Amino acid sequence: MFPKEIDGAKVLYYTPQDNYSALRYDSGEISDYYHYLAICKYEKDENYYLFCCNEKYEVAFDFIGNSVDSCMEIARKYKANIFWNEMQ
Repeated sequence: MFPKEIDGAKVLYYTPQDNYSALRYDSGEISDYYHYLAICKYEKDENYYLFCCNEKYEVAFDFIGNSVDSCMEIARKYKANIFWNEMQ
């Protein structure tokens, strides 16, 4: 089951497990893979965050957006057709 909170931020939307991309060192070697994407929001923060997570739901990389839609647009750069689950 997907966690309701990641790094202290409330999860609003998340993706099923897939291979969305990889985090690489400057040398080109792969550091980690992005298996999940999550759109999250911290309680007292205006911004939204797109978290790129590994298979353990740990944040490997993140982007800041001004809305859920802007985070979804950033995510489309990883994969064109993304299915988003809304956190209940």
